[in-house]
Amino acid sequence: MFRTSSRRQPPQAGLFDLLAVLFTLSFLTRPALVSAQFLVNGQIFTNALAIVDAPAPNSTFHAGANMPIAIDVSGDGKLQTAAQAPNSGLDTSFDSLELYLVSASQKMNLTITSNGTGFLQQEPGSTVKHLDFQLSNCIPAGEYNFTVYEASHINGTACYTITSYPVAIQNTNFNGTCESGTNALQTLPQASSPPSSNPLLDTSTLTPLNVNFANAGAPGKTVSWVLGLLALLIPLLG
Repeated sequence: MFRTSSRRQPPQAGLFDLLAVLFTLSFLTRPALVSAQFLVNGQIFTNALAIVDAPAPNSTFHAGANMPIAIDVSGDGKLQTAAQAPNSGLDTSFDSLELYLVSASQKMNLTITSNGTGFLQQEPGSTVKHLDFQLSNCIPAGEYNFTVYEASHINGTACYTITSYPVAIQNTNFNGTCESGTNALQTLPQASSPPSSNPLLDTSTLTPLNVNFANAGAPGKTVSWVLGLLALLIPLLG
């Protein structure tokens, strides 16, 4: 795993061809999956050291209320206590951890916590760091990515890992543009340098977390026009 010692057909061929193309498009229009994280016993194991207990994927929150956040920094009990804080000098340890809410459709990149070391240093002695993040009414309703930026050292190698998965925000009392805590949207994909394998899990028998929304690709989304055309064309085959 890792070290914790100190250091760093012919008459109808055209119709069949068209159906084949439409069938293919129904898959190509679905967003690609990201396989950097795994859901195990309700916890999201990133491809680094952080383990997210909350929020859960595809969960829904309401503007004007809080989003409870909980992140396990113990490495599933495998890290030394000192490694859970930044600047420990250990071969495997955290350097920084930042959290954001990002939505390309809403053009929002919202800071949850940007002090890379502050979140790790709070609640001294606790292996789980907590935050009740206030969701302002200025946050538009929509689908967002809860995004974790982690800098760490794993077996002496510096790593930078980005973990992102969907949550939804509802807002029945939208009150305008947020005046603070917002950032420019970043070009995707963002540069990262994750470890070559998950440092905490044997992922050989695990299925990666589906980081699309639960209803992604469903009728009414990106493939609805494909399914509609199929419904019109299939009777012509009779």
